[in-house]
Formats: sequence, C-alpha cells, structure tokens
Amino acid sequence: MTSTDLLLREIKTMPEETAAQVLDFAMFLKSKQTLVQPLGKDESSVPSIKDAYGIFKGIDTHFERDEDDRV
Repeated sequence: MTSTDLLLREIKTMPEETAAQVLDFAMFLKSKQTLVQPLGKDESSVPSIKDAYGIFKGIDTHFERDEDDRV
C-alpha cells in the first residue's frame, strides 16, 4: 500500500473539520514546493543578480567587508 493510499484511508476516518485542516496543510506543502526550486548542477539554474533584484527590499545589503571575508 502506498503512502497516498494510507493517507486517504486515514483521512476518510477523520471528522470533516479535521480533514479540512489536512487539506489546508497539503495545499500549503504543495505551494511551498512550487516556490522553492532546487539548484541544478548547471550554472543556468542559479539566479542572476538581475533576477534577484528586489528580493531583499528594506534590508541593507551594503556590508563592510575585510579582506579576510573573501573566499
């Protein structure tokens, strides 16, 4: 029996209110999965600086660095 089959069997035994919470959680997990895309092995999957513009709105991204900070 697959995980999906087990999950459906358990959900069917739950009260409707609890099953609705499980549905909400499943939709949350699905939306989280589509937002986060794992980086591939090639450079094309890494976002460019131009693509990342605006991600850190309101955060000071200008840091003073020492020479030791360089990798």
